[in-house]
Amino acid sequence: MALSAMGGRRRIAFTEHIVFCRQRLALQLVITSIAFAARLAQVLPPMAQDSIPDDGEAAPVRRKRRPVRRFFQISLLVLVVVLVAAWLQRKDIARDLISDTLGGYGIEATYEIESIAPGSQVLTNLVIGDPDAPDLTVERVEVHITPRLGLPAVNTLILEEPRLWGTIVDGELSFGALDPLIFAEDSDEPFEFPDLQLTVRDGRALIEGDYGPLALRLGGAGHLRGGFAGELAAVAPELTLAGCHASNATLFGEVGIDAERPEFAGPLRFDALECADTGLSVAQGALSLDVRADRNLADFEGNAGLRAGRTSFAAAQIGALSGEGRFTWRGGDLTSEYDIEARDIVTDQARLAVLEADGSFRAREDFARMELETELAGRNLLPGASLDASLADMARASEGTLAAPLLTRLRQQLRAELSGSTLAANITARGEGEQLSVVIPEARLRGRSGASLVALSRGQVGLSDSGMPLFSGNIATGGPGLPQITGRMEQGTGGALELRLQMREYAAGDARLALPQLTVRQSRNGALSLDGRVLASGPLPGGFARNLQVPVAGTISPAGAIAMWSSCTDVRFDSLQVSNLALQRQSLTLCPPRGQPILRYDANGLALAAGAPSLDLAGTLGETPLQLQTGAVGLAWPGSLSARDIDVVLGPQDSAARFALTDLAAQLGDNISGTFSGTDVRLDALPLDIMQASGNWIFADGVLTLDGARFVLEDRDKNVQTQRFKPLLSRGARLVLADNVVTSNFALEHPASGASVARVDLVHDLNTAAGHADLMVDALTFRRGFQPTDLTQSLYGTVSLVDGTVFGRGRIDWDEEAVTSTGRFTSESLDLAAPFGPVKGARGTVVFTDLLGLTTAPAQRIYVEAINPGIEVYDGVVAISLVDGSRLTLDEARWPFLGGTLTMRPVTLAIGVEEVRRYVLEIEGLNAQRFIEHMELNNLGATGTFDGTIPVVFDAMGNGSLQGGVLLSRPPGGSVSYIGELTYEDLSPIANFAFDALRALEYDQMRIGMDGSLTGELVTSVQFDGVRQGEGASRNIVTRRIARLPFRFIVNVRAPFYTMVTNLRSLYDPSAVRDPRGLGLLVDDGTRFVPAGLPDPVNPDEPDIQPPESEATP
Repeated sequence: MALSAMGGRRRIAFTEHIVFCRQRLALQLVITSIAFAARLAQVLPPMAQDSIPDDGEAAPVRRKRRPVRRFFQISLLVLVVVLVAAWLQRKDIARDLISDTLGGYGIEATYEIESIAPGSQVLTNLVIGDPDAPDLTVERVEVHITPRLGLPAVNTLILEEPRLWGTIVDGELSFGALDPLIFAEDSDEPFEFPDLQLTVRDGRALIEGDYGPLALRLGGAGHLRGGFAGELAAVAPELTLAGCHASNATLFGEVGIDAERPEFAGPLRFDALECADTGLSVAQGALSLDVRADRNLADFEGNAGLRAGRTSFAAAQIGALSGEGRFTWRGGDLTSEYDIEARDIVTDQARLAVLEADGSFRAREDFARMELETELAGRNLLPGASLDASLADMARASEGTLAAPLLTRLRQQLRAELSGSTLAANITARGEGEQLSVVIPEARLRGRSGASLVALSRGQVGLSDSGMPLFSGNIATGGPGLPQITGRMEQGTGGALELRLQMREYAAGDARLALPQLTVRQSRNGALSLDGRVLASGPLPGGFARNLQVPVAGTISPAGAIAMWSSCTDVRFDSLQVSNLALQRQSLTLCPPRGQPILRYDANGLALAAGAPSLDLAGTLGETPLQLQTGAVGLAWPGSLSARDIDVVLGPQDSAARFALTDLAAQLGDNISGTFSGTDVRLDALPLDIMQASGNWIFADGVLTLDGARFVLEDRDKNVQTQRFKPLLSRGARLVLADNVVTSNFALEHPASGASVARVDLVHDLNTAAGHADLMVDALTFRRGFQPTDLTQSLYGTVSLVDGTVFGRGRIDWDEEAVTSTGRFTSESLDLAAPFGPVKGARGTVVFTDLLGLTTAPAQRIYVEAINPGIEVYDGVVAISLVDGSRLTLDEARWPFLGGTLTMRPVTLAIGVEEVRRYVLEIEGLNAQRFIEHMELNNLGATGTFDGTIPVVFDAMGNGSLQGGVLLSRPPGGSVSYIGELTYEDLSPIANFAFDALRALEYDQMRIGMDGSLTGELVTSVQFDGVRQGEGASRNIVTRRIARLPFRFIVNVRAPFYTMVTNLRSLYDPSAVRDPRGLGLLVDDGTRFVPAGLPDPVNPDEPDIQPPESEATP
């Protein structure tokens, strides 16, 4: 009978057909009886009146006729005969009737008739369907019939060991050959159970197919309209139904029928339930059912008890689940009440020890309308592992910002208050069609202290026509050490929802955050608009902000797209400090692109775009004043950053460091990189400027790197005549800014020739404003095409044709107080052409105590292999000192000179100043013979040793002259001999005497005087005193007599003495001495020549010494 119920309102046809078979049997008996009576009437003889004998001669008396009585007698006789015949043929008649009935339904069946009795019939070995794979087998079927007026009725059916097989394929249930009998056509009449006493002994069924194998067992007895009682069991090892999979599902319970209302009471259990689509997972579930259906089997009611082990749904985990409920389903309406308790609830965001839900659920019109009312009560709500870890991660990630202490305090106070917390809420939810509304009259979370941590009142959640959630209600947060937020959402004008929020200042240490005002408006389509401002104070990465005010203005579309700041926005702060940078009471105006917001977040990701027409900020960098001004600035993320006309001034106006950038561009991504150009850097502390800098830069992992930079290093003094050096070029320079420390390395070269000048390693600490630069001159080689004058104009007119290499190192140190620089530079052999003549093999080391100021240590010694001012001198040494690049002190200058020494008295020169300069050369121990030889006076010979001084004077135009130069012979004098063209001529007696005496003349004293212009002809006056004839002189009476007279010989010598007396001055006063090529002393190849502009000698044919005839003397 339970199987027939699976057909809905279909009638239980199998039993009715058995009754029908009995009715056909009775009808057949009646028809047979009638036929038998008719046959009997034909056989019996007729009974006429004349067949009765008379009693005498008199007229006979007629006997009364009784036809009715005879009819009944005959009928009874016929009935007895029929019954005897039917009884004798009862099995054949029953077999024919059953076969005809089953055949009429197309059912193939085999069976055996055990017995046919007036009140019962017994069939055995009933097999329906294919005998090799039957759909139903019954070991024994016993039918009891109750005789009654009219047709007989089946009152009892006993089934022993029935076995039923079925399948479910594509959702269709089938029992094979039994389908025509079980799934009869639907009837418009209401369902009712047959009036039948049913007994099922050890009934079993197996249904296989889409949902997995299902085995059932039924045993019981009783009337189907009341009184039936039995046991039902079902087992499904693997059951798949409605997207869920159950393992080892079982159903055991008692079944019964009371007043035609079937009922079931028993547990439904399973080991595991998995629903992949919804993420539901239940372990060790049990549902205790007590269900009773109405007579129509369409309505039912009952109670249920729930027990489950570990349960998970989506990201939520439940340790244990229990509850009970009552439900009623009638006419498409469901009414239920429930009381459910969940323990050990764990989600990523929260953990809850216990949550109880007590309420009701109602559905009407086949779930077209639904309503849920529930009261929630929970205990020990704690932050989940994900939320706690997120707060900890955010605190760590925001280390160094105002968010870190705020998040740390929030996390600590949440954990303290939520331990022992309680949750209470009332919720009413209604749904109709696509519409859903949730009403929360009150919800409150109380902390351990009893304070209300979160309170929600008059809350309501609904769905708009577009499916966006709509909210309304009041919210408040608080508690010890937690943010105090109050908010209210209500319906505004035009039907829009409006939430107004305020958060009091929340503080932790120096960090503070407040929301003085925030308004969130929600339109009917679900779009949100934000309007408010944020006030914050506290640490920033590497700095600190006080009273930072940021407006909040934007929208959130129904699809979740965010757009913020669609118009120009002012960002203000009382103070902002980043590292050593401090800005006071400033504001920034940021504007979005035309028709776009500053911030946009949608399905395409996050995008930022903002610009400022200009920036004008002022503050300090450490103790140093700072000013920042820019032209247009633009920012796009992801995209680029650009800024133009950037001017940065560090320090007081009279001693500032100035940075000027024409163009700065950057690409924004995981790393920030870009280019810069037109950059000038001027540090007032250093007399050097970086100009026209350009290159690439990247900012990654907190490190700023400039690479491939190109710039020009210039002397700040732009006066060509006085600047220390000419511009130098650097290519491929690299700079790194990390942890507020700047490191850079670059090479300097001559722009035109590409000759390497120096390498520079620089370090600067922005925290202390201290740093240093190491200068390495590895091999500064001068050659034809690259001369010192290409590096500095100060050497023009001093040296040329320099050939040699200079190497050394320098270092510049600076801090907030001062700049110091040192250096040490060496040449092992340097050849050059100077105004006084060629120089070979200059070598030595010059130590600078102030490299930038061009100040050397005292008495720097330079060794010179050879100088040729016309009289070549060798192996000299010069000691010099340079102060501030403007004062050159000649501490010592000494050469071996013609058997003696040539020295210059100490003198200080002002470089680059037009003034009269005086030098004094001292000669000591000059050998006269060597002097005459070097003077190339071939017909003059002399002996003796001389000492003296030669003053040299240069006027402001650089014209030099000897003034009062004197050489005196040392005692006891020496000798002079002259043999010239007139020596062998026959002249006057006096003349002959003079030239004869000059052939061998001894003197006690010789005085050589030198005067004249260095650019013209120098006149050397030679005067002999204490003259007497020497050995080899011609002697006669006249000469002996004349010899007793006092003689004085005066000899005038004309010789180019310029190169001899100006050698030292040209070394140490480059600005005051002309280029020897310009003076006409040297040609480009370094050889000496006389300029064409010099006057011709008065007597070009006269020799350079005394003419043949004496002139008048004073």
